[in-house]
Amino acid sequence: MKKILPVVILAVILLFCSASMATAWVSIVITPDEQVTCPQISEFWFGAADSGVCKANKTVTYAVTVETDSPPVSVAVIPGTTPTSWFSWLAQTLVFPDASMTWPLNLKVPLQAGKDAGGQYTITVTAVDWGGDTAQATAKLVVQDHDYVTETLVSGTGGTFLDEKFTNLAVAAKVDKHIGFLGEVDCFTKNEYLILDAEGNNANFEQESVISEFNATPGGFLYGRERFQSCVAMGGTGVDIRQDYDIYPYGTMESRCENLNHHMTGVQARKTELCTYNSFTNGSLTVDARQSIPCTKKVAERQEFFGDLTAAKHIIFRRP
Repeated sequence: MKKILPVVILAVILLFCSASMATAWVSIVITPDEQVTCPQISEFWFGAADSGVCKANKTVTYAVTVETDSPPVSVAVIPGTTPTSWFSWLAQTLVFPDASMTWPLNLKVPLQAGKDAGGQYTITVTAVDWGGDTAQATAKLVVQDHDYVTETLVSGTGGTFLDEKFTNLAVAAKVDKHIGFLGEVDCFTKNEYLILDAEGNNANFEQESVISEFNATPGGFLYGRERFQSCVAMGGTGVDIRQDYDIYPYGTMESRCENLNHHMTGVQARKTELCTYNSFTNGSLTVDARQSIPCTKKVAERQEFFGDLTAAKHIIFRRP
């Protein structure tokens, strides 16, 4: 009997270990399983534009959730054909004694000259617990490239004059710009982007502009006459937005940041949104924003700012 007892105890221990290993598990889920995005502005603009409060953020975020009964768990992203630089992280660890955790996984697509990022990308994330059990989940990222891009960057001392007219009936958008300056500027950018059949939260037409640290030298100046229209007859939002700004001799434009996005398709269809931030001395700013939809509604708003001010404006127009 004494000889049999150790054998029985060992058998019981092995049985419990086997049962424990058999029931060990780990799971991983990515939500949502598909998202749509488009590239940001070009990478070489980021140094100047990141400080702008109106710069559009096109980051998409997935939630990666891991659960287990055997922590710790090693979590790793398998990028596949997706560039690793797009991901906010490539590895995480679920540490003991936590049995579950959710991490946000952000992806941001840069716009690079000469490169086409459009297409569908599969994102795979794996989880491995301490006992070697594995789980895997996948999600899809759809990237729409722009049909039209124009970008301008100016830095230094001198003069610049810019005249631009843009009309696209497919997205019911019309742009008319006249900008000029003489003086010293740290950064001046003007960008337009077009996606004809935008999906998700992508805008069909978008404007981004930044003026940073402009000083009007003796005899110098800065002016802008900008207008955006969306034609009701072509299915647009019926908006007419005009912006006029001036910096007079010896004046400064510490910062001007602007984003205008116009949606005709996608989840935000028939929406026009303007966000502008201006900090200046010895200058003026006028924002005249209107919307007219026959037999439906009419909105008119005009604001003028002058002197040494910080002035910001955010307005959204929708058409049912």
